[in-house]
Amino acid sequence: MPSDLPAERPSDPVAEALRMRASDADREKVAGILRDAYAEGRLTALEHQDRLDEAYRAATYGDLIPVMRDLPVPPGTLAIPAANNLAAATPAAPGHPARTDAGIVVNTGLAGQGDNSLVAIFGAFERKGPWTVPAEVSATCIFGGGELDLTQAVLTSRETVVTAIALFGGLEITVPEGMAIRSEAVGIFGGVEVPSDSTPPGAPVLVVKGAAIFGGIEIKRPKAPRKWGISRG
Repeated sequence: MPSDLPAERPSDPVAEALRMRASDADREKVAGILRDAYAEGRLTALEHQDRLDEAYRAATYGDLIPVMRDLPVPPGTLAIPAANNLAAATPAAPGHPARTDAGIVVNTGLAGQGDNSLVAIFGAFERKGPWTVPAEVSATCIFGGGELDLTQAVLTSRETVVTAIALFGGLEITVPEGMAIRSEAVGIFGGVEVPSDSTPPGAPVLVVKGAAIFGGIEIKRPKAPRKWGISRG
């Protein structure tokens, strides 16, 4: 029997984050940015007072961010929490992990687990250590930064797709040796950096899509351990 109910639309993590309520501490941080801008001559006395009033009236992050629309803002000024607990740890499900020759763990039994939507707006996010990586991940950095370290992570698919948007921000992805990399991301007044090394056939694959707009996406291998020794003179 057909249903008259409209199909559920996928949620927009950026819109959800901007609808979250700002705190008094957030409003005070923005007020500090405005005071610095006034002291540096970026705002007139009237503009400073108008924006200060606007900041203290702001109820959500979506109200607060436009107050700083044309001012230099240090990354991390506003640490916006992920909406709907998207950044909360998800309990692991039983599965059958497999380890590649390079030591990369792929556990398809964990499909659907992990954080699949990461957002940094005037803030930052970081995923490193033994975390669970969904088959598809959305990473959005707007005037903020993100770090994804896959070297100790547990993959849930042999192909992992990261869709990244770096708008006046940056995303850094560290990929373990033995994992192939395919970049389909583009740079628009920004840059996408990808290592040029090769991997054996049949290796797990990281696919990076999206765009760096006045920002950067860096995909790299882990640094080799530094060797200490005594050189002869």
